[in-house]
Amino acid sequence: MVEKREMKSDKQTTTVKNKKKNPNPIEETKDVLFTVPTDKKSKKVKVASEETKALTELREKETVDTINITVNDDIEIEEKKPIIEEKEPEIIRYYDTKIKEGLNEEIVAKRKEQGLANIASSNKGKSIFAIIASNVFTFFNILYLIIAIILIIFNSPENMIGFVPVIFSNLIIGIIQEIKAKRTIEKMALMSAPTATVIRNGVKLEVPIQEVVLDDIIFFTPGKQICTDSIILEGTVEVNESLLTGEADSIVKTTKDELLSGSFIVSGVCVARVDRVGDENYIEKVAFDAKKYNPPKSELLRTLRGIIRVIAIVIFPISILYLMANGNIFSGDVTLEQLSEQIKNVAYIILAMIPAGLFLLTTMALATGVIRLAKNKTLVQELYCIEMLARVDVLCLDKTGTITDGTMRVCDSVEVKNHTDYTIREIVGSMMSAFEDSNPTSEALIKFFDKNKVLTPIEIIPFSSKRKYSAVTFEEEGTFILGAPEFVLTAPEQYEKVRIKVDRFASQGCRVIILGQTNSRIKGNVLPKTVRPIAIIVIQDHIREDAESTIDFFKNNGVDIKVISGDNPETVSQIAKRVGIEGAERYISLHNLTDEEVRDCVFDYTVFGRVSPKQKRILIQALKAHKKTVAMTGDGVNDILALKEADCSIAMASGSEAARYVSHLVLMDSNFASMPKVVREGRRVINNIQKTSSLYLTKNLFAILLAIMYIIIGFTTKNNGQAQLGWPYQAKHLLLIEWFILGFATFALALQPNNEIIKGKFLKNVIKDILPGALTILFFNLILYLMKNLEGFATLQNKEVFATIGSLVTTAIMWFVLLEASRPFNWFRKIVFSIVTIAVISSLLIKPDMFLVDFTKLAIVDWLVFIVMLQAIYPMMKLISLVLVKLRIIKN
Repeated sequence: MVEKREMKSDKQTTTVKNKKKNPNPIEETKDVLFTVPTDKKSKKVKVASEETKALTELREKETVDTINITVNDDIEIEEKKPIIEEKEPEIIRYYDTKIKEGLNEEIVAKRKEQGLANIASSNKGKSIFAIIASNVFTFFNILYLIIAIILIIFNSPENMIGFVPVIFSNLIIGIIQEIKAKRTIEKMALMSAPTATVIRNGVKLEVPIQEVVLDDIIFFTPGKQICTDSIILEGTVEVNESLLTGEADSIVKTTKDELLSGSFIVSGVCVARVDRVGDENYIEKVAFDAKKYNPPKSELLRTLRGIIRVIAIVIFPISILYLMANGNIFSGDVTLEQLSEQIKNVAYIILAMIPAGLFLLTTMALATGVIRLAKNKTLVQELYCIEMLARVDVLCLDKTGTITDGTMRVCDSVEVKNHTDYTIREIVGSMMSAFEDSNPTSEALIKFFDKNKVLTPIEIIPFSSKRKYSAVTFEEEGTFILGAPEFVLTAPEQYEKVRIKVDRFASQGCRVIILGQTNSRIKGNVLPKTVRPIAIIVIQDHIREDAESTIDFFKNNGVDIKVISGDNPETVSQIAKRVGIEGAERYISLHNLTDEEVRDCVFDYTVFGRVSPKQKRILIQALKAHKKTVAMTGDGVNDILALKEADCSIAMASGSEAARYVSHLVLMDSNFASMPKVVREGRRVINNIQKTSSLYLTKNLFAILLAIMYIIIGFTTKNNGQAQLGWPYQAKHLLLIEWFILGFATFALALQPNNEIIKGKFLKNVIKDILPGALTILFFNLILYLMKNLEGFATLQNKEVFATIGSLVTTAIMWFVLLEASRPFNWFRKIVFSIVTIAVISSLLIKPDMFLVDFTKLAIVDWLVFIVMLQAIYPMMKLISLVLVKLRIIKN
């Protein structure tokens, strides 16, 4: 027999061909010892084997063009391009491991030393160094560094006080919060970390998947994610490879078939030998989005990146145009002093345009949300999914594990007509003994009927959510089937025998299972039409005590509920009614419906029954196609396709490993009642970011508008031969805004409670808030500029006086923008707003020179100008806002 196995350690890659396998690798163990040279000048490889000789092909893809191998007592290798340095040979052993014994601890330890444990580089997460680097080396931080150098060169280091403390505080807070969130996630992830069942030293053990090593004997059961590429030694399973291939159909695999990492077990149980580990696994070689959850399509992140991109683009042309308009850089008669002054002005303009703390504010608010959710036993696997859940307007529930707690009990067993010599208890008990896997339904059946081995099974078909039944063929008794009535009794005349009773039980909210029998054997998982009903088994789900209040929360917050289940739609409808789901009486069975019919009915019904895993995904896609933001909760392998499709996916920790793997959020207490807390946290984060980001963006927009104004003024005055004023503000002039209004207020407001329903798009909402403030600042700065040339306002021609009044007016306008952002007031916002007001006024009174404000230089007329403008600010903001609404630029 020929076996080709490829494995990789941290020192070399080896391909082994023609290794003689033992006739029965399960019963007998043989070790084949290879001495593999890692020195690329070596000409020989020693192959030691007690009973066999192996033909070994060494592949050094990047360093050797061809290798010729001759088999003798030693294997001679002729290399055309040997370029390898001498090192000691690395010894690798391959084992045909006994199922009952597995590997011993010595071999496991050796495997780990050789780098042959199941540790993939993609699973290591973002390191502390990467977090620090991502916070330090940003586009705007580099700009800050350039500006700092310019200010030092041109002897204006005092203006660095306006941004250096902000940068360092931003960096420190951002790094600390991100590291704290990382550690919180890692700590919680350990609680739901996937494990593998392996045999070592003859003992069955549960170990983290990272500790699985090459040649381990591993058990796979339904719901388990396949963590390593493996070869089946015993058993038959149905495997879903949709995460790898996108195909929803399950594939039957049996002895000698390969299991690919990243797929998951739908039904059946098998024992396999680990064939590849770590980066050699199949899933590590496919696209990243096949490996885990799809990153949420965050509107917040997309908008912020767009804003940053626009600002980054306009910075350079504005800087060049400003120098051309005000710096006389192409005139040839510009002095070094004039040039340095205008270069400093460009630096000040850029400083005002950069949204210094906006990204930090967003990251910090989201990271704080992650930490708060962790305290509420919710694991966040993707930062921006908090936003998506807050924006959800349709919540799709799988009944089991959400409305119900997943526990079931058999409340009745009604015999129809038993054609056999065995009781219903003996038949069902024998079937339960035949199945190796377990689920809530089988546990309820075992509790009611017990297990027994009265009948001897010869063929088994485990339950799958697609088939809706399980079956066992017994010696001399034919085949018995347990499953949904309409799937078991495919002949209409047979179903008609039980229809009235099935409908009666279903109308009571009970789950109905048919025990059927046929003398035929099932071929290709297709039931013959000769299946006869033997008994009706009635099962009742246990509804969560807090399910009704949780549903009520979503109903009151404008979230539509859709119940998607594999059960009888009438049964699900009755349960949905009991917990208060609106429209629960509108139900439909999706059995035998086409994909197009499924899409067409998505808004006509609330409860969908007999839904296949593929149809669940179609329903989610149909909702998203109508611009709905969809959240999906689930806990089983049948939910995986829908979970991966949803905008925000939520899994229960008690559910299948595979469902947790693809979900954005994991409820660690498996309690659906935790959902309102998650939604509230998402709303708090997004609403607060939306409110506070308007302050940052008002400042950035007015800086851009003022720069454009002074570019136009610069070109105009240059052509008219007038004296040029240029950009009037240094960085210190805007320090009150940076420290108190943007620095303190935004961070404080970002942490406040806020459960308002999120309405509208992020960018439109922000534009509505920033345009009036920015245009008001532009208006008063333009008025101030025009006034300086009027008779009676000659003092405004003094640049220091002009900058003092202008900076005070600008600060006052930003104070009013903060006032609007703080509404509606609560006690927390009142405190924050009061602190900012007191801080601004006291700073101006105690240390005005720190902000380049010199009240002694202001004449009476200057004070009058400032007071009149102060009185006019709020009415002007409201007027500009009204005009923008009338022009339909913003919405009221």
